[in-house]
Amino acid sequence: MSDPADLAYEVLQRVAAFVKALPADQLADLASGAAKLELVPKGGRPAKAAPAALSRPVDEIQDTLRQLGTRPAAEQYLNDLRLTLPQLRELAKALGVAVPGRATKTAAVTAIVEAFVGRRLDSLALSR
Repeated sequence: MSDPADLAYEVLQRVAAFVKALPADQLADLASGAAKLELVPKGGRPAKAAPAALSRPVDEIQDTLRQLGTRPAAEQYLNDLRLTLPQLRELAKALGVAVPGRATKTAAVTAIVEAFVGRRLDSLALSR
């Protein structure tokens, strides 16, 4: 059964049998697009590797961010650490900063900078 048409037919039969056995609410979610079918290898999903450790301790990064006086300086500091997006997410989590799930590296850096430098600068400007 190496013919693509025969394989497609076999797959569609299995999908139809699977979908037929779904409860009505899950079937409605599939029909509306709120849920999706996903192809998962037979052995299951591979485990995600933990992000590499940060090059500096979180406390040190936090202290440095608090000492920096401008947003660009804080952004440059974080960029100089050369952190990956998963590392930036871990750093943000450790610092208590919310980073959206679909955030880019730039957006993650901006969120951290705003939490530590931006808010302080805004507060100083308002108190003058």
